[in-house]
Amino acid sequence: MKICILSIVNIKHMSAASLYMDYFRDNGIKYDIIYIDKYSHQEKVYAEKIYRFDIKINPNWSKIKKMIKYFTFRKYAKNILTKNKYDLVITWGTETALLFADYLMMKLKNRYIVNIRDYANINNNIKYLLLKEIISKSKFTTISSNGFKVFLPKKEYILVHSLNRSILDNANVHTGLKEKNDKIKICFLGNVRFYYNDKKLMDALGNDNRFILQYFGIGSEVLKHYANRNNISNVEFVNSFDLEQTAELLDRADIINNLYGYNDIALDTAVSIKYYYAVYLRLPIMVFKGTYMEQMAYDISFVFDGNYDNLGNKIYEWYHSIDFEKFKLNCNKKMQSIDDENMKFYYELSKCVK
Repeated sequence: MKICILSIVNIKHMSAASLYMDYFRDNGIKYDIIYIDKYSHQEKVYAEKIYRFDIKINPNWSKIKKMIKYFTFRKYAKNILTKNKYDLVITWGTETALLFADYLMMKLKNRYIVNIRDYANINNNIKYLLLKEIISKSKFTTISSNGFKVFLPKKEYILVHSLNRSILDNANVHTGLKEKNDKIKICFLGNVRFYYNDKKLMDALGNDNRFILQYFGIGSEVLKHYANRNNISNVEFVNSFDLEQTAELLDRADIINNLYGYNDIALDTAVSIKYYYAVYLRLPIMVFKGTYMEQMAYDISFVFDGNYDNLGNKIYEWYHSIDFEKFKLNCNKKMQSIDDENMKFYYELSKCVK
C-alpha cells in the first residue's frame, strides 16, 4: 500500500502528526510526505520519500499574493500525487484539504483522510460548502477538539488528541510544586503571535521577582525587543527550535502559558497542544475564561478572566494553593481518557492500511 502525508505547513507545526508517523514506524508501514518548508530547514522525519517544497511567504503580503505562492506548491504536489498513485493520502489541516479539494474529491474519493486542526475561517459559505463535500468523500475526518462541532458540518468525526509521546517521553514528569522562595517559571512554547496578550502579561508580571516569563518559539524576538525597550528583566527567550528540543525546554517550566485570547471562535473552540504538555507532565496551565480549554482543563488550571490588575498575587496564591496529589490524580484521569479516545482513532486507521 502506498501512503502519503500532504501538508502546507512545516513538520514542526504538524501537531499530532506523530500519531500517524509513530503508528507507521511501529507497524513497519512505509509512507511518503509532501510538505511546504517555510524555514529552509530539513526536519527529521522517518518517511520513505520526503518531498520538501521550499517557499518564502511574507506575512504582510496580500491574500492574493500568498495564494499564488501556495498554488506553486499545489502544482508541484499534484504532479507527485499523480505520478506515485497513492492508495491513501493524509491531508494535514483544513487549508491543505481546501487547496487540493478538486483533486481529492475527483481522483482520491474515499482514499483520503482529512485532519481538521483549527477554525480556518470557514464562515465563508463557499468554503463551508466545499469543506462539507470534502469531508463527505473522505475515508474519515478527524478533529483536534470537540469544540469544533459548533462550526463544522454535521458529520461523524473522530477526535484525535494531539499528544506527541515520542517527544514528551524525553521530558521530566513533575513530582511536586516549587517552594515558596523559588521563582515560578511561566512558559509559552510554540509559535508566538498573540503579541497583545503577551505584552499585557509582561507588563503585569514584569520585574516581579516571584516569576520568570518564558517565550520559546518563532516570533519571540518581537517580545524580546519589547522587554528590552521596557527594561523587563525577568524574561527568557528562545527563537526557533527543533522538535527534539521540546522536552528540554519544557523541563524549564513550572506553569504552561496558554493565554492566546478569547471572544474569537478559533481561539474559543480549540484545544491547544499545551493542554497535553500540562496533562502529561503534570504542569499547571493558564487558560482564558469562556474557552473550550477552560472546560478541558478546569481542574488543573488557572482560569484567567482578562483582568490584569493584581495578577501576580492571584497567580502566586493559586499556584501555592494547589493540592498536588489531587492535581496529579486529575492529570492521570485525563491521560486515561486521552489514551482511550486515541485508541478509537488507531482502530479506524488500522482498517485503512490493512
